[in-house]
Amino acid sequence: MKPPRMRSMQARLTLLLGAIALLVSSLAGATLFWALKREVERQEITEVSGKLELINHLIDMQNSARGLHDLAATFDDMRTGQSQLGIWIVDAQGRPVYGGDAPETLDTLPDQQVLLQLADGSRMRGLRVAVDDRILPGAHLTVAVSTRTSSQFLYAYGTALALICALWVGATVVLAAWAVRRSMAPTRRLSEQAARIQPDNLALRLPLRDTDRELHELVLSFNRTLERLQAAYQQMEGFNADVAHELRTPLATLINGTQVTLSSGRDADELRETLESNLETLEDLKTLVNDMLFLARADRGEQAADQVPVSLAAEARRVADYYEAALEERGVVLRCEGDAIVAANAGLVRRALANLISNAIKATPRGGEIVLACQPQPQGARVEVRNPGDPIPAADLPRIFDRFFRSGQARAPRSEGHGLGLAIVRAIARMHGGEVDAASGPGGTVVGITLRGPAPTGPNITKK
Repeated sequence: MKPPRMRSMQARLTLLLGAIALLVSSLAGATLFWALKREVERQEITEVSGKLELINHLIDMQNSARGLHDLAATFDDMRTGQSQLGIWIVDAQGRPVYGGDAPETLDTLPDQQVLLQLADGSRMRGLRVAVDDRILPGAHLTVAVSTRTSSQFLYAYGTALALICALWVGATVVLAAWAVRRSMAPTRRLSEQAARIQPDNLALRLPLRDTDRELHELVLSFNRTLERLQAAYQQMEGFNADVAHELRTPLATLINGTQVTLSSGRDADELRETLESNLETLEDLKTLVNDMLFLARADRGEQAADQVPVSLAAEARRVADYYEAALEERGVVLRCEGDAIVAANAGLVRRALANLISNAIKATPRGGEIVLACQPQPQGARVEVRNPGDPIPAADLPRIFDRFFRSGQARAPRSEGHGLGLAIVRAIARMHGGEVDAASGPGGTVVGITLRGPAPTGPNITKK
């Protein structure tokens, strides 16, 4: 299979400029030719008009038709040395009075102009007027000059004009090709610079300095895309490292426990205890893998399924009942405020609230109070979870929704999760067309999630 033929911007611009040059030169040449032709015709009519005026004057001096015959010698003298001049006088019956049979009339033009054709096929242009009725009633006088010389002149002029236009168009195409190639040089340089960007040097950027205005926005957009790509690449590397770290510890636990068990004889109770410990670790790994798959599907833009009107206050109470034992153990109070109805997936909403409350319980000191506030918004609803715990460092606050991120870069104990809770909250918000935000200070920390009502139509994702 042949590769698709690539179109060339340089060739397209060159051909376009050539076509423009051809059009302009054709119009200019046609206009010049038309103007010259009109001027030649005007000169012919001017010459004929002078002859006609003289002949009319001579005819008016006669008293009868016999006088016209006496003028024949005078007319012959006028034509001597002017072979291109033609004079014809025809009576009312069409019989020739002077000049022989009148030539064929091809066209009658305004202002008494006529276009004639002789027997040999040559053409003449002239004027036709009526003879004074006192001399020869109904007769007509025709005076014309041959158009052969003017036609030859116009043909030579048109040929030269066409040749000049062709040379001009050819020169324009050559110069246009050179100009376009020179103008496209910055694009080729940018392409060469972009080709040098590799995964190991994503920090390189295309230079904005000395960039043409037409390319400035393209270069700026390309650099912004590189920034996003670099951030995603770094995030992927960090994510891979975090996944390796999270999986290494439980796998090492499983391997070591199994090796110890196999290295010596164990009774049934010890084997059962080892298997229960391994099962707990495997369940932990299963949860981690499921959470990672959930986030991966959310990152692909999948939307929440089964969205129905949901009372956030009712879902908050259900989650609070689930955490009642944990709240009592930590000596913490959970208070729910307000309510809002929003179209959402109830299971995903409960999961997001559970993650927020779980984090708040861990951060709240004994005797503290957690507030879960629901409030409607013009297009959706918002839930805030406030806890009075220690403030999150300002440098860590923008990253608390990142995967596997833990404030201070400290690895939490396994019982405290994998660091995916807030990342899942953000994913659930995006599935509902919303977003998350956080603020922290001396008075505590507020983490909010906004749901934007019905999610867009598209692939669906449900709680696993």
